[in-house]
Amino acid sequence: MSTRVLVLGGGLAGLLAARRHARGGARVTLVERREDVGGAVRGVDLGDLVVNAGAEAYGTASGAVDALLRDLGLDERVVSPRAGLGSRVVSEAGALVSPPGGLLGIPGGPLSREVRAALGTTGALRAWAERLLPASYGFAEGVSVAEYVRRRMGARVAERLVAPIIGGVHSADPHTLELASVLPRLEETVRETGSLAAAVRRLRPQPHASAGTAVRALDPTMALLPRALADDLLSHGGSMLSGTRAVGVRRVGADATDLQQDGTDAAWQVRLEGAHAGTLAADHLVIATDPGTARDLLLGNGADDLAGADTDAGTDHTLAEVARAIPPSPAVAVRLVLLALEAPELDSFPSGTGALVAPGTRGIRAKGLTHASAKWEHVERAARERFGPHAHVLRLSYGRPGEVLPGDDALTDEQVTDLALADASAILGTALTREQLRAARTVTWRRTMRQARPGHRAALEDLDRILGSAGLPLELTGAWRTGTGLDALVRHDGRTS
Repeated sequence: MSTRVLVLGGGLAGLLAARRHARGGARVTLVERREDVGGAVRGVDLGDLVVNAGAEAYGTASGAVDALLRDLGLDERVVSPRAGLGSRVVSEAGALVSPPGGLLGIPGGPLSREVRAALGTTGALRAWAERLLPASYGFAEGVSVAEYVRRRMGARVAERLVAPIIGGVHSADPHTLELASVLPRLEETVRETGSLAAAVRRLRPQPHASAGTAVRALDPTMALLPRALADDLLSHGGSMLSGTRAVGVRRVGADATDLQQDGTDAAWQVRLEGAHAGTLAADHLVIATDPGTARDLLLGNGADDLAGADTDAGTDHTLAEVARAIPPSPAVAVRLVLLALEAPELDSFPSGTGALVAPGTRGIRAKGLTHASAKWEHVERAARERFGPHAHVLRLSYGRPGEVLPGDDALTDEQVTDLALADASAILGTALTREQLRAARTVTWRRTMRQARPGHRAALEDLDRILGSAGLPLELTGAWRTGTGLDALVRHDGRTS
């Protein structure tokens, strides 16, 4: 009898785990509370034009996602960004070209023209002088990205180069984002090379590559990836229960065969609500949800109904220990405003592929802008076919830790669109008006972007130790555990297999 695997969560992490187990011969059932799978990887309609509503690309450094796409038969849909444009960093210093060859904004060439323009001569010299510091200087248990960079390269690097990248890519505050969680190889590489700049050059081996170019995407949207993963799961005998969520998880023993659907022993019993309400038994459980949901399930919320009145469902101390080891990883809500415009002024791509905005930059509330039709030629072609020869697609992102999203305040939907137009005008240096607007769409993600606070890596190591010693047929996965980005999810899944 093949192993029964139950996967809770149909985002990319859950789909990858489900596919892995199905290909290994298990009978897999995936449960997803939404009607569709893919989590933050999806497309939406923007005036009859399908565009990315979440992750728009994947990192290529490890090659893990490219290998997956080849395996799924999607390699012919892979596209690269338009060459030669670069991107911008907007701060009180103005809108400046992003220094090439950096790592999360940390420059590998502190005296380059682009770095000098962003930091000024004094700031660039301060960054260059970090090579005179001992290699160990600045490292400490749980040190944040901002504190480490400030100590080694100075406040201007942290504020003008690193903060926009961390805010735009990770939706995080660099003052509370743990360095070891986002750059786990950095400390070792700094000690080997003797300086932070040299470590960046080694970890980012293309020193002249423009920021944002070490990525690829799928035509028409990244939503092809979860769809292909779901199809692959089904082709290997798996099943999917959408519109359904788990509300109770309980370990059961060999004497609980009366609870099983087919008379065999099982390790888990899971209660479901929604379109496929009921109880499922499983030999192996994968929880691919946000950390709060995973913690609640393991601590027994909802398990009383599973266990019955005569059983103390709250005494599974092993699951409680696992649950309490899960780091908090608080989420930051993000709101995307998608704009389709007919604007000849943007034909020259005035900010390249887009721009990231330093916190506190006056007159701009957005944390970043992607000029999608400049960055991706397939988006440009589709937009012009739909809206005309001067059509452009912009994507503005809002939401830093502690900030109220536009629309959650007193702004109406129309006013949020007006705010996005004003921010785009300031970032791109050209006036954009309602008359040029052809379509607008707002997308909100409230539980997706996870924050690795100081101590996060140590907490994950404790979690690994507890799971290893417990010997449970249990997997915990998700961006809170693997790190941000599709590449991190795919690499983690590969290591798990």
